[in-house]
Amino acid sequence: MVSGLLQATPSEPESPYARLTPREQQIAALIVDEGLSNAEIAARLVLSEKTVKGHVSGILRKFGVSQRSAIPRGER
Repeated sequence: MVSGLLQATPSEPESPYARLTPREQQIAALIVDEGLSNAEIAARLVLSEKTVKGHVSGILRKFGVSQRSAIPRGER
């Protein structure tokens, strides 16, 4: 009776990094790949530590984790 319904098609799972802003992706990579502190990230990216802290908070919230060490590695 109903024609033309859209069927769900399986797709590749979205990278967890896809929901981060480009700057958050950059900061997450520095945390995961290089283990940098907020102060080191701020110096590297010429940002204030407060700005970096805000980005890190957003990253943790979006991943649903409470520690930097829990930020997942993955495709960026």
